[in-house]
Amino acid sequence: MPLEVRCAGCGKMLRVADEHAGKPLRCPACNHISTAPSTSPSVAAAPPPTWHMRTPEGQTYGPVPRDELDRWVGQGRIATDCELGPSAAGPWEPATSMFPALVRLAPKPADPPPAFTPPSPFGASSYAYSSAAATSQYVQPHRGGLILVLGLVGIVMGCPIFSLMAWVMGSGDLREMRSGRMDRNGEGLTQAGMILGMIPSILFIVGAALAMLFIIVVAVAGR
Repeated sequence: MPLEVRCAGCGKMLRVADEHAGKPLRCPACNHISTAPSTSPSVAAAPPPTWHMRTPEGQTYGPVPRDELDRWVGQGRIATDCELGPSAAGPWEPATSMFPALVRLAPKPADPPPAFTPPSPFGASSYAYSSAAATSQYVQPHRGGLILVLGLVGIVMGCPIFSLMAWVMGSGDLREMRSGRMDRNGEGLTQAGMILGMIPSILFIVGAALAMLFIIVVAVAGR
């Protein structure tokens, strides 16, 4: 009469011939090794194997039968970094070797948020302006159009006040642009307006200085 042996690893029922009584058997499903029961009435049946679980912190739980381990897996009490062994002293093996499904159940780590790189304040070569909206969050709007108009009005009307305003405002705005505190998109207009205001202003200053010198010379000569 064939002997019936239930695998302690997967619970499958195995049938072997009488001549294998008392010998070790390997389960074809999970490769777990069991011992066939002896046909002699004097030999008592071996107790079912038990298992211990060890956590990564070193805590040990057990002994429990295989069906209790199955319940622990279903409850999420056994993780991929836990170890299982037949006794509290081991030998220990990863829980994934007995329960491969733990690898699929393990949560994937979340991707870290992208690092934020603030804009550099050292010149135009260090900047990348993606849009006007993004630029306005960090820099002041330029006044290139106003400075250009002042420079043109100073030349057309011959008024040195507008020329001086274009020169002073353009020089200050260019310094702000190079330091990263003003929008560099208006650099060309600002520079053009400053030059238009600079030329009449210099001519006016030179003319005023020559006129003052001439008056002094005449006053000195008339004494």
